[in-house]
Amino acid sequence: MGLLNVQNVSKHFGGLKAVDQVDLSIEKGQIYGLIGPNGAGKSTLFNCVAGSYAPTSGRILYNGEDITGWKPWNICRKKISRTFQIVKPFQTKTVLANALVGAFLRTANVSEAEDMAMAALKKFHLADKRNVLAKNLTIADRKRLEVARAMATAPDMLLLDECMAGLRHSEVDETLDVIREIRDSGVTIFMIEHIMRAIMTVSDRITVIQFGRKIMDGTPQEVANDERVVKAYLGESYGAA
Repeated sequence: MGLLNVQNVSKHFGGLKAVDQVDLSIEKGQIYGLIGPNGAGKSTLFNCVAGSYAPTSGRILYNGEDITGWKPWNICRKKISRTFQIVKPFQTKTVLANALVGAFLRTANVSEAEDMAMAALKKFHLADKRNVLAKNLTIADRKRLEVARAMATAPDMLLLDECMAGLRHSEVDETLDVIREIRDSGVTIFMIEHIMRAIMTVSDRITVIQFGRKIMDGTPQEVANDERVVKAYLGESYGAA
């Protein structure tokens, strides 16, 4: 059994089946990608795993324990942390204060929390901006802060929701290096991304969903060569390439 097991999970909003009977299993130490067209249900599935939504049906197991329907704060205490597609820093607070929000999940000691927060900021090259207000950061730095805040909670699994969207080519490459470093530090990664060269490069396995249903999973090479995926999402030009 994998570290995270999504078993026949569905999430309905009235008559809309945003996620429809999805299964996937993520092994400890993997970088696992989730791709699909806009509106396919990717973020909804993330929200079910992270506790923002309770699944309509199915089960979510983490390290063998059923966490289906748990609240987000309890899931975060279980060492699953997540970022958001639209970054949500505390705009009028400093970079350090934002990171401290994550660190205080693990300790009530201010000195210890500051050490944890600063360690996360250093990893993402934000230590020299610790006293800058979040609203004054560039988009790239806000995205780094989003990941740093999540990492300050000391997770064993990190859910990344389009953390490279809007970044320049060089910034994407830098982010890929950071993602690999996070994985190498012992954190399993589950990520949504639309930048194909990025997710195909960094992922060990990928699941593809369309209209809420899984249409394929496999290695990046298997996914790129699958006719259903090419037609549903990648496009004929990608398949030819």
